[in-house]
Amino acid sequence: MKASTTLRSAPLLVALAFLTACGSSEAQSPAGASSDSATSPPAGKPAAAAPAAPASEPRAGSGETVGHAPDVIRGIYLNAYAAGSRRRLHQLLDLADRTEINTFVVDVKDERGPHYDSQIPLAKQLTTPSENTLHDLTAFADTLHAHKLYAIARIVVFKDPILSKAKPEWSIRRPGGGLWMDKKGNTWVSAWDPNVWRYNIDIAEEAVRAGFDEVQFDYIRFPEPFPSLPPQIHPGAKGERSDAIVAFLNEARKRIHPLGVPVAADVFGLSPADADDINIGQQWEAIVTAADHVLPMVYPSHFLPTHLPNVPHPNRMPHETVYKSIGAGELRIRRLHDAGVARTARVIPWLQAFSAPWVDHNFEYGPQQATEQIQAVYQTGLNDWIFWHPGSRYEQIAAAFQATPAPHAQKFEPTQELVSFVDLLDRMGVKTHRAQAVKLAAAGAR
Repeated sequence: MKASTTLRSAPLLVALAFLTACGSSEAQSPAGASSDSATSPPAGKPAAAAPAAPASEPRAGSGETVGHAPDVIRGIYLNAYAAGSRRRLHQLLDLADRTEINTFVVDVKDERGPHYDSQIPLAKQLTTPSENTLHDLTAFADTLHAHKLYAIARIVVFKDPILSKAKPEWSIRRPGGGLWMDKKGNTWVSAWDPNVWRYNIDIAEEAVRAGFDEVQFDYIRFPEPFPSLPPQIHPGAKGERSDAIVAFLNEARKRIHPLGVPVAADVFGLSPADADDINIGQQWEAIVTAADHVLPMVYPSHFLPTHLPNVPHPNRMPHETVYKSIGAGELRIRRLHDAGVARTARVIPWLQAFSAPWVDHNFEYGPQQATEQIQAVYQTGLNDWIFWHPGSRYEQIAAAFQATPAPHAQKFEPTQELVSFVDLLDRMGVKTHRAQAVKLAAAGAR
């Protein structure tokens, strides 16, 4: 089997042209979003889903848990406008009250800046009034908890054109000066800059103190280095790209763990199936040993036919795409454990709730495609999943949701095809990354 597993290949560069961390909230315009404040409708979720329940025991080989995550996580994403709309939030809360959904991932800060009344001077300065959709984070978190929901604060980190323009000295530069821009004209802050780390972790701490149960960092990566773009200049660069990402996560855990909540990292869905870091700093072995929870975005629409063995039409093969991508990641984690790494992240796949007409014009995603993805997750031995729709619309897949959250994970027995694929990744560089992870674990870096 010939596999394209590095960004050096032309097909992967094409894939990354539309691949965005968690399907960027840019796809949802604030136009039409209600500006009225959300209030708390009556609670209706069974008590078993409450986030205050004792944290689950870690899976074999993983480390101690932090915080009180539900034993089973079944979630959906809410962009800042849906979360800030009384009507839309009521609809989404009703969906959660009626189904197994027990987790909301909510935009607290994205590439448009903070979405609430921050007391951090720089965040207050950079909050656009029209983007202040959540206002009072404490009241919002209380609303979610009244419905016995586990509240996760999503924070976009390095794709931050607002911070970049305010602090150009913290940003990626072009050769000879000037701010570097991606293909859409966005400027980015540098993953190497500790000032950027502190700013985002300050926001994370504020969200936790407001009542959020978990911090989820998105866009913890470098921008895609397309050959058509100028080189990226990072004044503070030292070491490999993945070193910067791990260092940020280590600093975040050091500050967030004393507050009693876990630190999560969103990663490209290609990460478990790539031998290196996809040229953006997201190397699988490094990430799963640096974060408490890792969320690979295994949206079938974001894979090319060359990415996974015998998956020629990924968007039309949701079960095979999710099973093989997550299965590769789980097999790599299993090999980390076998090599002596005791602590690895809880893997919570992001799944696709949206249709992708730019890939497949006549193929709609509905309950069947959602169910196939969910079943693939269970076949890899995992119980957790979160669905993403950029507009926070889940009516079209709601029939796939069960009444209450319950464990459904099966014993993971990888196929020989999957084993051969991961063996290939080992030969292409994963074995070296695994050895480095073992060395860091032995030194107590985790």
